[in-house]
Amino acid sequence: MDSGRFETFMDAILAIMMTVMVLKIPQPETLSLEGILSLRHLYFAYAVSFITLFSVWDHHRRLFAMVDEINNRVVWVTSLLIYVLTFFPYFTAWVAHYPNELVPELCFGLIFIIVNVLYVYSTRIVIKYDVHNADIQEVNFRELSLINFIVLIAGFVLSIMGLPNVMMIACFITIITWNIIPYIKKTYYVGDNNGN
Repeated sequence: MDSGRFETFMDAILAIMMTVMVLKIPQPETLSLEGILSLRHLYFAYAVSFITLFSVWDHHRRLFAMVDEINNRVVWVTSLLIYVLTFFPYFTAWVAHYPNELVPELCFGLIFIIVNVLYVYSTRIVIKYDVHNADIQEVNFRELSLINFIVLIAGFVLSIMGLPNVMMIACFITIITWNIIPYIKKTYYVGDNNGN
């Protein structure tokens, strides 16, 4: 099956989610720096979620650029990832409005763990299906997955111990690892030699 239609579907869903998230941010009550700063938790939660959604889109864009065909298993596993990603606007709004509450922070962190697991699994399914593609066989997530898992578990533990805001910071750190460490370590590279 050609991957083009599925890529277009995923692009549209992610674009809608990014738009919906920004619509959940209210205007400042007062037209002052203090009014803008009062929404800093909303802005930070939106930024973390937006970068996450963009990162998933970017990594999938580069991955599917190397794949000629996909099967139904790839479609269903990636659709499950998209399903979990559709919860980002909801949990972003929840954690942004209650930044010092444990349950919203833990739920936000749980979404990050599920997205990390499903992203790695969906990529492995693509690699397994396209077994004769030498370019795609070099994709490796082991170290990165372990680092992200440790960071998110540490965020959970510290949040439960009374520092709920640490969960959002842990999620932010995992975004950095997904987007910076692979290029430094050269353990994961999707795209041509120009970084496209």
